[in-house]
Amino acid sequence: MSLLKYSGAMANLKKLEELGCTIVHEVDATTMSQHALLKLYSFDQIVFNFPHAGLIYKERETPQIQLHKKLVKGFLKNACKMLTENGEVHITHKTNYPFSMWKIEKLAKEVGLWLINEVPFFKGEYPGYENKRGHGIKCNKSFPIGECSTFMFKKQPRLL
Repeated sequence: MSLLKYSGAMANLKKLEELGCTIVHEVDATTMSQHALLKLYSFDQIVFNFPHAGLIYKERETPQIQLHKKLVKGFLKNACKMLTENGEVHITHKTNYPFSMWKIEKLAKEVGLWLINEVPFFKGEYPGYENKRGHGIKCNKSFPIGECSTFMFKKQPRLL
């Protein structure tokens, strides 16, 4: 379980529980709309900060970019099914090359989501936020985020 990989994880989870949050582990972002507990709810906001499919190839190689796009599209497709009527999906993502090749906005449109806003992400605006690597011996270390934005999406309006 990931709790062992990240220092401070237990303290963060305890604080969230004290605030009344429900904590669910081992959720696959590409199938989360079918999760036994999550499928019972609709959400006003679903957030995925710095999605990453894991590193098999170099970041700039086409097969690696395709893996990332598959993850993001799967997440967006599932998140779209889980939103309230006016709910939003937020993805914070690097905007420089090769990450710009993921074409987040295009993936969202393909699953019925519409970009409503894109704002620059500045880590300093989120006191206590620490981005972490997801895997490997450096999993508890931060990674350079560089230029990035938070992309905000809503369901595409239905035509009458």
